[in-house]
Parts: sequence; structure tokens; C-alpha cells
Amino acid sequence: RMKMPIKILIFDDDELIRMTLTNFLKQEGYEVASFNQPDHCPLYYSNACTCHKDEGCADIIITDLNMPGTTGINFIEKQLRQGCKVKKIAVMSGDWGDSGLVRAKELGCMVFKKPFSIIDMTKWLDGIRKEFQDKPATLPLNFCEQHKDKASKPQTTTSGIPLFKPVK
Repeated sequence: RMKMPIKILIFDDDELIRMTLTNFLKQEGYEVASFNQPDHCPLYYSNACTCHKDEGCADIIITDLNMPGTTGINFIEKQLRQGCKVKKIAVMSGDWGDSGLVRAKELGCMVFKKPFSIIDMTKWLDGIRKEFQDKPATLPLNFCEQHKDKASKPQTTTSGIPLFKPVK
């Protein structure tokens, strides 16, 4: 039986960090989709998780803390409220306030302080890889791509900040 790659969603408005992480993780054998802000993931506007009852569309979410229009913590809380089945979450930031740090840990997130060593990220992911063995998410990661058109994306955030174009 062929092993399924572990699927990772990355959210970071810093293109250099987003692309560096994306390229590195792909080289490490992960299947990766990355977005410059959470509302560019088409499932962001869904009222409930649309994944199969036992499986999520990804195994891991890695998100920045501070992004246009929202925070990584708010995004994670929203996903979990909607029944998101992702198994592991990491939040990264160069600007951790005490409350953000505490909340991230309360939500069970791994915390990375930017700039962080890719070795620390690799150690965390290696532990997850061992834990998952051959039980990663079974839905294809292009699930996000397939549902992109169904997401009703407003042109601005609730605070009126214009949205950027999705990253291809």
C-alpha cells in the first residue's frame, strides 16, 4: 500500500516566509497548499467543516499570528468551532504578546517565535510523521482548489480592509 503524504496548509502574509516554508516542506515530501491570508482558503467562509466525517482536508495547519484582517488565533478558533478535523496546528510570530502565547497553547498549538530555525520546525514535523505513521488525511489537498468557487468571498474584510488576490 502506497503511503499518502502528510498534508499541510500554510497561512502567512509574508511571501518570503510562506514560499520558503512551502518549498522546503515540499522537498521534505509533504503535500502543501499555501495562502497569504486565511480568508483565501475557500473553506474559510463555510459555516461548518465540509470534510468527510472522519477525515480533514489537511493534517497540519501552520499559520502566522498577525495577518491582514485577522489573527492566526482567531482563524484557528473559528476553524475549531466549525468542526475542523486538522490534527496538528502551529502558530508562528515575531511579535508574541502574552495573551496570544497563552491562547495558542490553550488551543493545543505548537508555537514558533520568528525568526525560528527550520531545524525546530523539522523536529516538530518529524514527531508528527512518526505519530501519524501511515494515517494522514485521505482527502486530496486540491479539495481546497475544487471548492474555491463555492466560497462567497467578500471584497473587503469586516473592517473594510481590501482583500488581496489569492496566491496561485
